[in-house]
Amino acid sequence: MTKSDPPLPRGLSTWVYQYREGIAKQVRRFNARAKPDMHFRYFFPYAGAVDFPERKHEVAVHYNADIPRRYAQTLPEGILLMPIVDGRCDHGEFTDWTEEEYGRAARKVAHHILQDPVAAGVQIDIEPFHPSHLPFYRQLREMLNAEGKFCTMFVGPRSEALLTKIFESCDIVVMSGYDIAGEGAALDKYRAAMKRSVARFQQVAQKTGGHYMIGIPAAASWGEYEYIAGGDGPRVETGVKQEAYVRAALEAIAPFREHPEFVGISLWHMSDPETEFERPEEVSKPTKFPNIIRESVWRLLETY
Repeated sequence: MTKSDPPLPRGLSTWVYQYREGIAKQVRRFNARAKPDMHFRYFFPYAGAVDFPERKHEVAVHYNADIPRRYAQTLPEGILLMPIVDGRCDHGEFTDWTEEEYGRAARKVAHHILQDPVAAGVQIDIEPFHPSHLPFYRQLREMLNAEGKFCTMFVGPRSEALLTKIFESCDIVVMSGYDIAGEGAALDKYRAAMKRSVARFQQVAQKTGGHYMIGIPAAASWGEYEYIAGGDGPRVETGVKQEAYVRAALEAIAPFREHPEFVGISLWHMSDPETEFERPEEVSKPTKFPNIIRESVWRLLETY
């Protein structure tokens, strides 16, 4: 995007992997109560995946516009929908391609985003990230920007040098502010990791003129969980509630939230309060986290 384009709005986002009317209602309720700079302004609905067939250095992109379309009809006006296109390359399937090969892959993703009238851009999440992937993101951004759309990518904290290249390759870098201190992280360890990571993101964003969001563990994560349930043993409490992790994340973000490079917080994950019947205090099925965003977490966000 060019410097003359309107600035990116500041607000919340969330990742969702199915359509639920209750989620759309929750977004509307929250926006009616929260401060303007904490309104939902972005939304990451699942739309498709990048697969790596046996033929090397080629991708197959599967895209279904149904979930983004349904949210576009039920969410408040003005929210930027960035459909999720994700993929797994655990065995190096996407590593060390040529510039031309990454360009072909980027073109296949861009085709679907450019054809989707409700998509303001893409939330691309190909894991695990490898530095050799950067030409893919850079070319995808160029293709989308040419038509007024955005490229956003999801990545964990990295070195300053690598983050600099990442920020130069997409419009919004969404940092994983969860799963950053190991599984079952103690609250103090998580808080310290968050503070270091957010500060580094801000430093690089300011240097490059880029923008970033911070993902926080509002309901679920691999690392920050409050109980282990299911299996053969009894339920085990960690002694830390999910809202404590949320509070620690918000504390880490607070010194940077007025900087123009910071555009918002993304919630992992968004649950449907009207169809999700799990009671976190009673659940015994195999899980390590509450599967809903509690009212206590919503209140933290409303008053932030």
